[in-house]
Amino acid sequence: MANIRDVAKHAGVSIATVSTALNGTGPVSEKTARRIWDAVEAVGYAPNGIARSLRLGKTKLIGLVVSEITNPFFGALTLAIEKAAHAQGYAVIVCNSNEDDARELELLDLLRVQRVAGILVAPSGQGDKYRDSLARNAGAPLITIDRHVEGLKRDFVGLDNRAAGRMITEYILRLGHRRIAFIGGRTGVSTSDHRYEGYCQALASAGLQPDPALCLRADFRSETAYTVAQPLLAMTDRPTAIVAANNVMALGALQAIGDLGFRCPQDISVAGIDDFPWSTALRPRLTTVAQPIEEIGRAAVEMLLEHISGEAAAPEAAPEAARSRIFLPTLIARDSCAALT
Repeated sequence: MANIRDVAKHAGVSIATVSTALNGTGPVSEKTARRIWDAVEAVGYAPNGIARSLRLGKTKLIGLVVSEITNPFFGALTLAIEKAAHAQGYAVIVCNSNEDDARELELLDLLRVQRVAGILVAPSGQGDKYRDSLARNAGAPLITIDRHVEGLKRDFVGLDNRAAGRMITEYILRLGHRRIAFIGGRTGVSTSDHRYEGYCQALASAGLQPDPALCLRADFRSETAYTVAQPLLAMTDRPTAIVAANNVMALGALQAIGDLGFRCPQDISVAGIDDFPWSTALRPRLTTVAQPIEEIGRAAVEMLLEHISGEAAAPEAAPEAARSRIFLPTLIARDSCAALT
């Protein structure tokens, strides 16, 4: 395998001159630089881009920390971010916090040690101590995605989650349902809380109040949603419809309905938030509210690159400059919801 000495010998220059030309760390004449790059091609030398970037104190790497990699939404969002980053010459390091805020902060430190150019994170924690840790500036710009952290002076890209909760609930209300259960994620996480607020807003507009017995939490996980859905279905006056605050919880509710001998949507309607590629393979096909994932991923990368290039003001220097890009959801009505007869 060719090395830098082979390049220097072929070009007739010193190893130091080759290093200077390849790393861009000093002046080299255009004629000499052209001869060096011709030699690189001739001998088949592949410069170590990562090593060179580390020596220069910067890389073409973006760190991405998601809260639950097994959720199809985060899989799709990761692909959208990788696509947008690749188009700009960046690679993405993907990390999974598994909804563990302590693990997430460890991962952020690890990414900073690796000298990533910037970080995108879907936050999993809450509280002042967590927010302050997330806000700590250690050399790499950081933007939050999907989940908003109250009081954090960092740019944010995500969905209008209140609109999502309101949109799906209004649709079910239009079908005639009035006893509508809500299965949410963890309290204190913006996606869960805001979607629940949207659900309550839709009920209020219809002259209804949320029934605490019908509003449950399932930590964003399918198996927990399966567990909490069973008591709902055992009620004498059971709900006629269930809204799940994300796609995997909707799947858990559907499984509970089938295992207890009920039919969807004949006995109970189900709808979720966040679409996924194989949702149409389910029977019944799942009614959902979808996010514009490609647009969100592209906007997050574009916003981060503005910080990396210095085009955007650093929020820690000008907290009032922190920006938000909020996208609107789209209702996709399928077979899992039916009019109440």
